[in-house]
This record gives sequence, structure tokens and C-alpha cells, in this order.
Amino acid sequence: MNIQNPGFQGHVVRMQSTNPLHYSDERRTSPDDNVAGSFADALNSAVAKVNNLQVESEELTRRMIYEPESVNIHTVMIAAQKAEVAMTFTKSIRDEAIRAFRDLMNLR
Repeated sequence: MNIQNPGFQGHVVRMQSTNPLHYSDERRTSPDDNVAGSFADALNSAVAKVNNLQVESEELTRRMIYEPESVNIHTVMIAAQKAEVAMTFTKSIRDEAIRAFRDLMNLR
């Protein structure tokens, strides 16, 4: 290194990598960098899944009423419990979000 000459930059040494996981100058983007997209997309997806569980439970209940031999009672009860747990969890998240919003609004 030449201390007397401040414009001296030194030698540029390029790294040669053989492993694709090693550092390189090229920018690479992974196709799944954007997993959820946004918070709104993730929330809409979760609510849609809860809705699908509710619809499936209702459909199995109807099938059990009109065609009792076509569906097993255990399947109907399991679907109903899954839908109930998902709805309870969704309601608790909604209540906590509303409580957090109110707490933020009351900050002074």
C-alpha cells in the first residue's frame, strides 16, 4: 500500500466461486422471496381457509341429514370441531386486534 499517494486504490482481486451458494457479484432473486405478499394478503388467505372449513362442515352435515349412509359420523364431528376451533381462534385474533387499535387510539 502506498501511503504517500492517496489516489492509490490497490489491486482488484476477483473471487472465483465454484459453489452457487458462495458470494458473487450478480444479484439473484429467489422466486419465493415474497412468501405472503402483504399482511392483507396473508389475512385474506387465513380468513378464506376458515371459511372453507365452515363450508366443508356444513356440507358434511347436510350430507349426513339427507344421505346418512354416504358419510361417517366421525368425519362430520371432526370437520365441525375443526371449523369451531378455527372460528374461535379467528374471533380471538379479531378481538385482540380491536383491543390493540383502541389502546393505540387512547395513547396520549
